[in-house]
Amino acid sequence: MPRSASADFPFAYRQRVRFGETDMQGVVYYANYLLYAEVGRFAYLQHSGFDYRRDLLDQGLDFTIASATVRYLSPLRYPDEFDIRVKVGAVRHSSWSFEYLVTRADGASCAEIETAQVVLDRETGRPTRIPAALAERLRA
Repeated sequence: MPRSASADFPFAYRQRVRFGETDMQGVVYYANYLLYAEVGRFAYLQHSGFDYRRDLLDQGLDFTIASATVRYLSPLRYPDEFDIRVKVGAVRHSSWSFEYLVTRADGASCAEIETAQVVLDRETGRPTRIPAALAERLRA
């Protein structure tokens, strides 16, 4: 799981809490942190040169989320600005993990998130090896 030091995360994507993301108490609804992870994941992949169509779909592959965990630390509220910090965790045969740290603009750590992605053969739906170029990009 991610550490609470933002310096450990080489990539950050700035967002602002929208009113519709909050609950009756005025804090971000807990499930929205998984949406923030998705936003951060695709921003990170795009930043690293990953092209979803070229690197997966055109090769008959896709990926899915196998697991996700969230540890809530401090609330985000409307209209807080926050960063979704991302780094690659373990890269394995057919899966890899991303670690995320959601921090308010004032530096407070709000949530630690981890997701595991599994590469799938689109025809069979079964896990398959991560393409070498993608594995190399993730490890870099």
